[in-house]
Amino acid sequence: MSKYKSVLMALVPMTVLVFGAAGVSAEEKAGMKDLNDYLCKDVMRLSGEDREVTMGLVHGYRLGKKGVTTFDIQTLAEITDKFMDYCLDNPNEKALASFEKVAK
Repeated sequence: MSKYKSVLMALVPMTVLVFGAAGVSAEEKAGMKDLNDYLCKDVMRLSGEDREVTMGLVHGYRLGKKGVTTFDIQTLAEITDKFMDYCLDNPNEKALASFEKVAK
């Protein structure tokens, strides 16, 4: 599967999860994670589908914050590459803040 198709396949369902979080019950929230708790090294330790899903989630989060529904797969892939490079050099940085920094 191409890198671009993987990003797209992960982006759509994760965007739904991000925007649907407001309707989650208190019982379900007990097992939920906070994006702000993850460090770059946590993301870098992921592999395969887990990393793809995580990247789809943060791309969806960023697009949602911008209030846009359109995106370019090539641009998303470039942002992902920049993020991975940044995290390799800065493993103890907060992952979400790092992603937002390189995605500008």
